[in-house]
Amino acid sequence: MSDTLLDIRDLYKYYPVTGGVFRKHVADVKAVDGVNLQIKRGECVGLVGESGCGKTTLGKTILRLHESTSGRIYFDQNPDKIEEVERLLAAPETAGQAKAALAEMDITKMDGTRLRALRRQMQIVFQDPSNSLDPRMLIRDIIAEPLEAQNLVKGADVDKRVLELLDIVGMGTGHLKRYPHEFSGGQRQRIAIARALATNPKFVVMDEPTSALDVSVQAQILNLLKKLQRDFQLTYLFVTHHLLVVKYTSDRIVVMYLGKVVENGPTKQIFEKPLHPYTKALLSAIPVPDPTTKREKIILTGDVPNPVNPPKGCRFHPRCSYAQEICRTQEPALDPTGMDGHTVACHRWKEI
Repeated sequence: MSDTLLDIRDLYKYYPVTGGVFRKHVADVKAVDGVNLQIKRGECVGLVGESGCGKTTLGKTILRLHESTSGRIYFDQNPDKIEEVERLLAAPETAGQAKAALAEMDITKMDGTRLRALRRQMQIVFQDPSNSLDPRMLIRDIIAEPLEAQNLVKGADVDKRVLELLDIVGMGTGHLKRYPHEFSGGQRQRIAIARALATNPKFVVMDEPTSALDVSVQAQILNLLKKLQRDFQLTYLFVTHHLLVVKYTSDRIVVMYLGKVVENGPTKQIFEKPLHPYTKALLSAIPVPDPTTKREKIILTGDVPNPVNPPKGCRFHPRCSYAQEICRTQEPALDPTGMDGHTVACHRWKEI
């Protein structure tokens, strides 16, 4: 069994922009633009960045809730087979030989029975439970729906399994015959988590699961998620803009800016020694509870560029105080820094 559960290669997700009388395709919104990412089994990866940087789109594209424009997503596959397929794809004369393997291994190419079986292993908890829970359905039916759709449990065992799931998330029998609007925000999110756990998944995308909740309830939900990860050996992609949340929950942090990963490293290293100017600016914006503590606050100038027409070279250079000519003309690669598992896409990170 490989340590790597999810392996993403050159993933792109563009949304077409149409214009004119005949609504012709004139441009693309580059929401996810060439992302490479690996997530290890049992790991919680925090995905952070400003609103509109592509975090949620990446999570939904991984699950194929959105169809990718191009790229490969390997889930729970043999790493040797992955490298063999990638080697075949790299050469034009052998690329055709990889098609059959991709149909079985690549999430973006799967269909029918394979894709349906994969749905059991990958789930999502959405940001707003008020919108993700059907207001016309009882809680019992909401949680039972994935069980019945996947033919995992039948008959009287359905109710038994639903009660088990409610108990796991801290709710009970009295909640079965009620509707979502009868619960608080924290309770609705617990119901959404129970539904996500129904199929015994290996991988769960957490799409800002606590951002709509007050602080005390946030803490309860975060503790619940950590407990569930430990008890069920779950792997999380935790999407959020709240850096202190990922500091508490995540083993590793991935920073996105305008559709690209700009830094990726262990949580402790990211907080103690951020290397990308954008990461440093994000960390400097975290409030300090002690008013007597003084800390340098980095104020980014200008607005986030238009994802339809991103800047050439480094996408962050129009807002970066360290930018030089190479930053304006050449796009930096995501390179290792020499620290264990830490990579950064910046021409000048050694000088910062």
